[in-house]
Amino acid sequence: MKNKISNTNSSCFELVKVEPVKSLDIYNKFVNWVIGEFDLCLREEGSEELKVYFPNGCFCIGSFKIDNDERVYIGIKVIGKSRIVCEKIMAQLNHIIDFNK
Repeated sequence: MKNKISNTNSSCFELVKVEPVKSLDIYNKFVNWVIGEFDLCLREEGSEELKVYFPNGCFCIGSFKIDNDERVYIGIKVIGKSRIVCEKIMAQLNHIIDFNK
């Protein structure tokens, strides 16, 4: 699905992506790959969401289902002060998603 880019205020950029996957196992595999890829960054791992901090920003990854749909959706939100850095982080996450499908 397409990325949504918004300028939340004058000093922050936000990129949002929602990607359907076939199962929760693929989401869990994706999260494990992300943790490995960003292992030097501070992170908060909860049962509902993974939040990873990088210099001047962070990204959040979560899963959810929509009524009457069997698929699981991965929601990714990247927030940072630099649009270029946000796009670079989103590109890394897109690459990991594509590899795990």
